Amino acid sequence: MMTDDIYPDDQDEKDESDQGTRKEISPETGKPGNNSGENFLDMIESLALRQKNILSPEASGSSNDLTSITINDFPVVESDQRTIRKIEELNSIVRAIESRPASNADIHLDRSYKINYNSELNSAQLEAVVTLNGPVLVIAGAGSGKTRVIVHRVAFMLENGIDPEDILLLTFTRKAASEMLGRVQKLLNDVSATKVFGGTFHSFSNYILRKYAGLLNISAGFTIIDDEDSADTIDLIRSELKIDKKEKAFPRKNRIQEIISSARNRNLTIREVIENEFTGLKGFIGQIELISQGYTKYKKICNLFDYDDLMDVLRDSLRDNRIFRKRLNEKFRYIMVDEYQDTNVVQKEIVEYLAEGSSNIMVVGDDSQSIYSFRGADYENILRFPQKYPGCKVVRIEENYRSNQKILDFTNEIILNSKIGYRKKLFSRIQYEALPVVRKLYDQEAEAEFIVDKILEYREQGVALNQIAILVRAFWHARYIELELARRSIPYIAVGGLKFNERKHVKDVISYLRIMMNPYDAVAWHRVLKYIPGVGMVTASKIIGKIVAEKGLNINEYEKSKFATELKRLAIMLERGKDTNITVPGKIEIIREYYLPILQAREYDYQVRILDINVLVDLASGYDNLEKFLTDFALDPPSKNFGTRTVPLIDEGEDNPLTISTIHSAKGLEWYSVIIPHALDGLIPSVRSLNSITEVEEERRLFYVACSRAKHDLLITMPSFVVNYDAFLSYPSRFLVEISRDKFFYK
Repeated sequence: MMTDDIYPDDQDEKDESDQGTRKEISPETGKPGNNSGENFLDMIESLALRQKNILSPEASGSSNDLTSITINDFPVVESDQRTIRKIEELNSIVRAIESRPASNADIHLDRSYKINYNSELNSAQLEAVVTLNGPVLVIAGAGSGKTRVIVHRVAFMLENGIDPEDILLLTFTRKAASEMLGRVQKLLNDVSATKVFGGTFHSFSNYILRKYAGLLNISAGFTIIDDEDSADTIDLIRSELKIDKKEKAFPRKNRIQEIISSARNRNLTIREVIENEFTGLKGFIGQIELISQGYTKYKKICNLFDYDDLMDVLRDSLRDNRIFRKRLNEKFRYIMVDEYQDTNVVQKEIVEYLAEGSSNIMVVGDDSQSIYSFRGADYENILRFPQKYPGCKVVRIEENYRSNQKILDFTNEIILNSKIGYRKKLFSRIQYEALPVVRKLYDQEAEAEFIVDKILEYREQGVALNQIAILVRAFWHARYIELELARRSIPYIAVGGLKFNERKHVKDVISYLRIMMNPYDAVAWHRVLKYIPGVGMVTASKIIGKIVAEKGLNINEYEKSKFATELKRLAIMLERGKDTNITVPGKIEIIREYYLPILQAREYDYQVRILDINVLVDLASGYDNLEKFLTDFALDPPSKNFGTRTVPLIDEGEDNPLTISTIHSAKGLEWYSVIIPHALDGLIPSVRSLNSITEVEEERRLFYVACSRAKHDLLITMPSFVVNYDAFLSYPSRFLVEISRDKFFYK
């Protein structure tokens, strides 16, 4: 499922399991292959003997060294005929586009504008900006100024008299849309940009579905549930269906939610998703299909929408309701989509239906940065755009304003070796003599010491710590580095962990608010009833059933029960909070007064958690409408990450912390110096990808994204080996092996 703002965090958790993946790696070669048949202790003994030879000074020319191996030393990644045919088809589309003659015509604007577009944009950017009519595909390489293109294109539209209310700008974060339109307003010194609808797919869908609810025969008062609420609801359905989760290790609620969401995002059946990607769960297909059916019915009864519903209902309504589709076609005559490579199948269909009227659609993206397939993103969408719109204009923006040319020479080769996608050759006017550096160290401890030495060297050279990033494929790749940073008292933040809106006590308070708005919100009721002594899952289900049937909670029915007093206390609190004269912050204050004793009895660190509730009060202060607050909180949760870890500063106020981040979390960001550790095959690319060419290609794009975050210095390191459960990894990443040796310095 593709949520609005924080793409990568779910993947961080999944990647942690790489260290326990039972991939067959030969301990004799260190390469993926057939299992040797040795048990784990035998393998360790073999490893020790091998390392004695590999790591000795006289063995510097060992067979797994970067200078002595070629891509032919790696096992071929097998592909079925269907995948091969698809790759050939996609590449034929790409070749057709690449064979088109380049546009070399100088663009002369026929009148003066507030903005000097000729001087502020390069020729490719200008071409994208001034092409307003018809379909346009903008392939914008990393660091090439795609945001600048969108900002100036909106401004150019407004300067040419296009009604701002005719323009729709779809992004993947509300912050991106807000910043873009804010820049337009500043450039033009005109408030008309505020009338442009700019926002995420989910926020757009929420707005449209509520506005046209009558036409679509849906209730405008639906409640939006997040992924965790969705998983809880699925667990509730499983319980109601009496499917014993102990039977044959029945999959956990989050896994079931992932399967159901994946099927919906990609227009697949649950059976297809399980048979292709979760083969170990084939025995549960029927039960998971049953749970999915129950989940759908339950949401409908309780007027709940999950993130996928927002997309599915909008897509289905556009497809099936011609009157509705015509109204939106007439309303939004100019459509722009940012990061088009991150759209899923449903989002692509929504865009196509919206553009059906005028075909004035511009999509901007970079297929080389498509790295979110685990959330349903489909890199084929951007590649197939010319297939949907054969006459579309294609603009390539290849001048990079972020990195020096040496880094671009390196990253260009990463993508040059890809099996699928548009060929790009980024160039920069930023010149720098030093090549990217690749270092192989003795072991993980030595790698960590080397990296931290390098960080201190940067610091002595005047590079601020917050301009340095360590980017990892999975967080466990940085465990030795974190220890070394802590040992030397170097401040850092680890981007990831539990987000603010996922904390238990925050979700509890939000659940009380949701009941105040929608008294039939069964998911929220289940969450809050469990805190009443004497109310278990069965009793909670009975209470909720009566709430739905009787259109409210009748407290008198439970006056003889052992939980009557506490249930009444809850009912009184909710009734107080429903008062429309009470502000949203006031409602949270009422909840806090009720909830504090529960929190105090349950959590030893309740005083710290109260601070989070105070944050909620502050956040709510900008709202005078509960529905708007809850919708924004679900679709655009606070960016403050309370799971972020920091270590003590060297000197308070002296240094801002450096960043340790997963690569997924780093997309769209940049640093002066980027360090990528653990660049061993089986880690980058992940061992889990090695059975599929499409997955290996996504890993290549992930490596490209990591390297292209660097502005000035790029350092890639690896230990000589990593023992990974029953895997022994010692070959350098195949992506490094493919790069010409003159593109980096290796030691």
